[in-house]
Amino acid sequence: MKEKQRRSTTCKNCDSTLEEGFNFCPVCGQSNSDNNVSFTTLIKEFLDNYFGIDSKMAHSAVPFLFKPGALTNRFQEGKVKHFIHPVRLYLVMSLFYFFTISYLLSDFDLSTLDDRMEYRSAAFEDLKDSDELKMLSDSVKFSLLNDTLVNKYPSITNFAALIDTLEVNYGEDFIEDNKVSLEGIDIPISQNERYFDKLHRLARDHRVTDDQFMDSLANGDSSGGWNMNFFGGDGGDHVKQQVRKIFENDQGFKGFVLGNLPLMMFLLIPLFAGVLKMVYVRRSHLYIKHIVHALHVHSFAYLIYGIILLIAFKVITEENFPNADIESARAWPLFLFFVLASTYTYISFLKVYKQGWFKTLIKFNIVGFVYLFLLSTFFGFEVYISFWYY
Repeated sequence: MKEKQRRSTTCKNCDSTLEEGFNFCPVCGQSNSDNNVSFTTLIKEFLDNYFGIDSKMAHSAVPFLFKPGALTNRFQEGKVKHFIHPVRLYLVMSLFYFFTISYLLSDFDLSTLDDRMEYRSAAFEDLKDSDELKMLSDSVKFSLLNDTLVNKYPSITNFAALIDTLEVNYGEDFIEDNKVSLEGIDIPISQNERYFDKLHRLARDHRVTDDQFMDSLANGDSSGGWNMNFFGGDGGDHVKQQVRKIFENDQGFKGFVLGNLPLMMFLLIPLFAGVLKMVYVRRSHLYIKHIVHALHVHSFAYLIYGIILLIAFKVITEENFPNADIESARAWPLFLFFVLASTYTYISFLKVYKQGWFKTLIKFNIVGFVYLFLLSTFFGFEVYISFWYY
């Protein structure tokens, strides 16, 4: 029912007099809604209509967080007036979880690469200190600077000494902010260049053909085990192009994969419910009950995993704990939250399906293994589709 502040006592279409409680005009049938409302009212109604974020969320919080299976049972009993709808709860929690994943991965390069080899220009300071640019000869570096600047210090023949002098005379900002163009300059390749750094560099070098790049991917072995004939002529060429595109812009591919994950997870809900239906086939539960249960369980998992990922990668950091073993410090809370989510799910099985603890434990593990297989299969398929159409 619409809020009272959206009601009108006069029909906007036919000017008939209305009572404030009318939903529609009895004369012309138009909805009794006054659109001249405050922005705050619009926001409240949007959240209420599309996410159910109102008093229902508050009423749902305690059973959702501390009483596994309670929301599912109340939904099946028809007690839905004061509780958020399962689909809306799922949408809110999945939005939080996938936003968290995107936020955390925004600072993480999937191939652990950077763009250091992709110089188009460089600051004076980089010419002196960069590992790659250090390999340029002093004569080349001097030629990059403005002649007027170089001629001020004719007695200085060492480039590093010149940069130190400029820093003393003009300040640190001068050597950090002033840049020179490196167009047309061949940057020497470090002898210690990492394998993935090399692939990253070659993928962005348009002088390198796709076949040459694939040879480099196979560590220089022209056979390399890459049998592109399996995909056919055009298919093999497409695979080469896609592999190169991923190394050229791994951040873009990462975003493409993440963009498809919410849809993949949503499609898994009916499959998870189907597994529950098969495991509890003798209990004669309706399929919709398993759907609702699946939505509630996934919603809790999204909330818990989203929170622990934020803690693990934004709170437990080397900056906050410089003397700690960060990997171990992250592993324990991640493991504990996994146990918490698993325990919550197991208890919800007990409460919803009302079987003994041992039988429930067996069915819980069966469902878990089957779901893990489905999850792995769907994720592999999703990555493949993302790879092919990226």
